[in-house]
Amino acid sequence: MNVLRIILLLLVVMPITTVADVDKQTLDKIYQLDIKLTEEDLLVNVQGYPVPTYDAFHGWLIINDVEDRYDEITAFFAKQGVENVIPIYLAMLQGTSWEMKGTSVFTFPEVEQWQSMANTLIFLQKEIVPIIGDVIPVSGDRSDEYNRLAGGAGQSKHMQFCALDMVPVKSYSREELMSKLKEIHRKVGQKYQAGLGIYGGIRFHIDTCGFRQW
Repeated sequence: MNVLRIILLLLVVMPITTVADVDKQTLDKIYQLDIKLTEEDLLVNVQGYPVPTYDAFHGWLIINDVEDRYDEITAFFAKQGVENVIPIYLAMLQGTSWEMKGTSVFTFPEVEQWQSMANTLIFLQKEIVPIIGDVIPVSGDRSDEYNRLAGGAGQSKHMQFCALDMVPVKSYSREELMSKLKEIHRKVGQKYQAGLGIYGGIRFHIDTCGFRQW
C-alpha cells in the first residue's frame, strides 16, 4: 500500500491561509524528505487487518488540533478504570477499509456518548478479556457517512460510540472463539445489556446498548 496514500487518508483537509512569505527552512519540509516513513510506521497487520499505529493517530490529532480533546477522553476513561483495556485511540477508528474515499480514518465522538463506550469497555474488561485474552479493535466510532459506505445497519451502535468490532490477539479457530463468546453472552449478556455479533473469520462485535445476538 502506498505510504503517501495512507497519510492522505489519515488526514482531514484543513483550510490554508497565506499570510506572509514562506522561509526556506519551512519550504525544505515540503521539498525534502526529513523522516522516511514506511508502511510499518503507519500500519500493522493484526489477524489480517491493517490497523493504524499510534504514530499515525498522533499525526491525525496534530493536523486536526484535537490533542486536548483526546487528553480529555483518555482522562474520562481513566476515571472509569478502563483506560488500558484496549488502545483507546482505536475506539475512534472508523474501520480498516482504506479504499473509502472522502472519509477520515478516525472520528471524534460527542462527549455525551463517552459513557456508552465506557460501559462497553467495562464489559470487555470484566467478562471477555479474562476468557479470550487481549483484543484489538478494527472498527469503533463511525460517522453516518462511513457507516453507510461500510454497509453498516441504519441504526448501528457504532454511530452511538457504543460498539467495537474486534479480533483477538491470540490465535483461535473460528469455532473455538465463537463458542467462548456465545457462552459469555449467554451467562452475562443480559446483565450488561450486551449485543454480540459474529462475522466472518474471527472478527466479532460487542456493544452494551441492547441485549441481542446475531
